[in-house]
Amino acid sequence: MKIITIAFSALALTSALSPVAAFAIEPAWVGVRAGTNGVGGEVGVRILPTVVLRGVVQSYDYGYDQTIDDIAYNGTMKLGSYGLQADFRPPVVPFYLTAGFFTNDNQFDLVATPATNVVIGNTTYTPAQVGTLNTKATFDDVAYFVGAGVKLELGPIETALEAGVYYQGDPKVVYTSTGLLASNPSFQADLALESAKIVDELDAARYWPMVTLHGRYKF
Repeated sequence: MKIITIAFSALALTSALSPVAAFAIEPAWVGVRAGTNGVGGEVGVRILPTVVLRGVVQSYDYGYDQTIDDIAYNGTMKLGSYGLQADFRPPVVPFYLTAGFFTNDNQFDLVATPATNVVIGNTTYTPAQVGTLNTKATFDDVAYFVGAGVKLELGPIETALEAGVYYQGDPKVVYTSTGLLASNPSFQADLALESAKIVDELDAARYWPMVTLHGRYKF
């Protein structure tokens, strides 16, 4: 898997730059994860007695129906990311701190086909004039995560609950229509106003709450 290759390349570089190898890099665990950023897996390696570096991959598609400015949209929230996290794990205590960065493919796809007259921007349009409204909202290509976790160990099995903030930047919205007025300049201006309202609706998603439940097998 690409993320595992990245993780071990980073570890090799860290080792090469260290003037003295005070601690041998060793496997820490393999695990599965599920939460608000999707379902996936991870592999961890211990680079210091209290530091674990892990490669993560996760994805999931959720149904996302939303009414924005009195227009009912049917859609999908598509989650997808892979990246690296580093954990600081103090001895004895069950708590740890974690931070990382991810290649971010999260997006919202929304579709609306009005059956009655609808206001777009500042103007009322008929269903034929509007056709189908298609919205695609994406975020920054790179996202950053900071959080904390609590773990429970039973022999080689570890379960953990982790929570934090996944910052993915402002939404970028592409908003189009298939109706009779799709290329009309005045209608395009109203689409731009409507697109701005969708951006406002999705703006909170830039600080995405990332809550994850983990199951790990420790080496």
